[in-house]
Amino acid sequence: MNRKSADQTRRCTFRISTETPLPAGEQVFISGNDPALGDWAPDGLPLTRVQDCLWTGTAVLPAGRTIEYKITRGSWQAEEALPSGAFSPNKTLRPGADSVIENKVLRWRDSHLPPAPQITGNYEIHRNVKSKFLAEPRDVIVWLPPSWSKKGAASYPVLYMHDGQQVFDPNTSTWNHALDVDDYCTELMKAGEMQEIIVVAVYSTGDRSVEYDPAAKGGDYAKFIVEELKPFMDKTYRTKPGRESTAVAGASRGGDISFHLAWTRPDVFFGAACLSPAFRFEGREPCLDAVRNALTVPDIKCYLYCGSGDPLERELMPGMRDMARQLRLAGYKDGVNLLVEEDEPAAHNEESWSRHTPSWLKFLFGIQNPKPARKARKNRK
Repeated sequence: MNRKSADQTRRCTFRISTETPLPAGEQVFISGNDPALGDWAPDGLPLTRVQDCLWTGTAVLPAGRTIEYKITRGSWQAEEALPSGAFSPNKTLRPGADSVIENKVLRWRDSHLPPAPQITGNYEIHRNVKSKFLAEPRDVIVWLPPSWSKKGAASYPVLYMHDGQQVFDPNTSTWNHALDVDDYCTELMKAGEMQEIIVVAVYSTGDRSVEYDPAAKGGDYAKFIVEELKPFMDKTYRTKPGRESTAVAGASRGGDISFHLAWTRPDVFFGAACLSPAFRFEGREPCLDAVRNALTVPDIKCYLYCGSGDPLERELMPGMRDMARQLRLAGYKDGVNLLVEEDEPAAHNEESWSRHTPSWLKFLFGIQNPKPARKARKNRK
């Protein structure tokens, strides 16, 4: 290793202790946002047992970049959990020199009964939904509108959302804050500001980064949504199956795949909400390329949002602005089929995104001349 590369990297030794010894055959891993940590693969960096309750391993990491990581036993079902049983937030390693990082795991996710779901309204959960197009099964939460159980109730439009664990329940969402779609739907429907809809929230898996990437396995994920999940939902629930009643939404890479779904399948989706989308990221921009190279422009509605309150949001903002510019050049009109919002202090997280949930819900499913709304939000831990 030459002097220049040595100055740009650092050796980070992880020392992870556990509350109790792990059984024979079990192992501890570090998963994080760097190739040395598996690029968020749950078994990224394997650690070595040096004592009954102590595991260590060393990774060479960039010296000038913030590293985020989690501790697992090789899968996301067996990641570290908070004492309450909720998801443990990402741990952070700031830029710096060689270091020893010490953490203690008090509880694992699969060894603790999860807290009761904290979801407003009626919902049903479909566990371990399988797909012939995707490697891993996933849970799907179906949120039902207030009039669902009324005798003779009508059919409803449907909103499909990605990262389903982040959509409704703060207990399953990162940093214990969800997008609050259940709360805001309830409030806006009660106030007459939006249509009653069904929300289908699809959990992400360890393959999230490639499934939500249109240039990787995004096509396979799109087939799962369009060819498997949507037909099942249309058969099982009282949906309005037509494209004029079906939209899609997601945050971060979920914003990428939401745009891809609506842009490439306007026969299925009338619109998409894209929160902090990675339209230009790591030197690639497949969604922007699709718009630039389009021979025909699909008739869809697009909501675009990004903040500026942390380094990642500032990195994503130019791509979002470029997408807005490209859509305007293609004939999209602000306030008609395009709505673009920015939030200078907002960070790349659910707490920031949830503040804009009412805006994109009303853009996609709004009703004119609403009654005044009252907020009745669930308590956050």
